[in-house]
Amino acid sequence: MQNSRERVKAAIQCQQLDRIPKGELCLDDTLIKQVLKCDHVGFEERVSFINSLGLDLVCLSPDYPTCAGIPTASGITLPDLERWVLDTPLFTFALIDGSFGWGMRTLGYADFLTLPRRSPLALQELIENVERLNKDLIKRCIDQGVDGIILADDIAYQRGLLLNPNLLRNKFFPSLSRQVVAVKDQVPVFFHSDGDYAEVIPDLIKCGFRGLQCFERRAGMDPLKLKCQYPELCVWGTLEVEDLERAADPGYLEKVISEIAELSSRGGFILGTTCGLFPGINLDGLTAIYERF
Repeated sequence: MQNSRERVKAAIQCQQLDRIPKGELCLDDTLIKQVLKCDHVGFEERVSFINSLGLDLVCLSPDYPTCAGIPTASGITLPDLERWVLDTPLFTFALIDGSFGWGMRTLGYADFLTLPRRSPLALQELIENVERLNKDLIKRCIDQGVDGIILADDIAYQRGLLLNPNLLRNKFFPSLSRQVVAVKDQVPVFFHSDGDYAEVIPDLIKCGFRGLQCFERRAGMDPLKLKCQYPELCVWGTLEVEDLERAADPGYLEKVISEIAELSSRGGFILGTTCGLFPGINLDGLTAIYERF
């Protein structure tokens, strides 16, 4: 029988599994407090919540310092990283923001999206600064024992890409590729984006990503269709809020279960939501689905 770390590794490598691995991109502290009826959320509480759902992985987000610009890696920590790696059997991902995330955080949504037209040099400087930060951070995370890296950049919305695909290919993706290369195949690297980014999946594969997280069917990201097109990719994050809300309907639940079974039969699949777990999400519906696998 595989433990959680072994199970996720096998899924990423499209190998045989004892069961489908489960994982969530983020776990909101307020939700954990509500479920566990506690006033504080630390390492033990997170482990308890993860175990109650039968998850196989944890995603750790860095504590970025509050500053006007992009910080250096020396001032960034991943809370309890050593304990997650050494004291649990969970597969540990480090969740690292990309140029889109930093651009919107430091400039604002509108100013960032117009930056390529207003100042190509400033855009290039931003991308280079984020790349430098992420390379240093990736090296530290790997040295500290993380099992995988997620580079998160919301490059799309429900109707398509936020920027011209050629701009992504010429400016952003070369930097992403260099960040993946910096890993030196020591751990797998995933890419996360909301929305419809199907148009650039071949580009992301060329960058070296082993898996993708978040397949919003409402945005046209059909996970089964995309898995058939790109069988080498590990598909993670296909359950939407509507699926959890409607899971009380036996007919709808069986439909979701059948779709998951079909996806998992093709290998390279991790079960989870597209959005992570937050207050108001239907945990009963999620549990009804999770318990079938």
